[in-house]
Amino acid sequence: MEDFTVKAEALGPHAIVTVAGEIDASTAPMLRAEFLALVDSGVDRLVVDLRGVTFIESVGLGTLVAARKRLRRFDRSLCLVLDDSQRSLYRTFEITGLTKVFPIHPTVEAAVEDCLDESAA
Repeated sequence: MEDFTVKAEALGPHAIVTVAGEIDASTAPMLRAEFLALVDSGVDRLVVDLRGVTFIESVGLGTLVAARKRLRRFDRSLCLVLDDSQRSLYRTFEITGLTKVFPIHPTVEAAVEDCLDESAA
């Protein structure tokens, strides 16, 4: 857990959440708390930058899905950022069908642009 970090930067209607390290049963609660705080503060769109994530297990995936569901109740969206070099992490999203749930982008800029679009997930 020492190497896990989560940092949020609110930028008007959206926030960028940068995550690094492993998202597992011991770190997912910190990520969940950050998401809840942002949603409760009125952020309309979340961009979750996962380029620093080295591993994600089911509880981490569940945390992302729960945040998306919470946002969708208020017509808000959540977009993800994964680097092209993160094939194994991307594969996890593919295998679980989450590539059909989350818009996934290679850069924060592309995710912000998409997330601010009303039709985003």
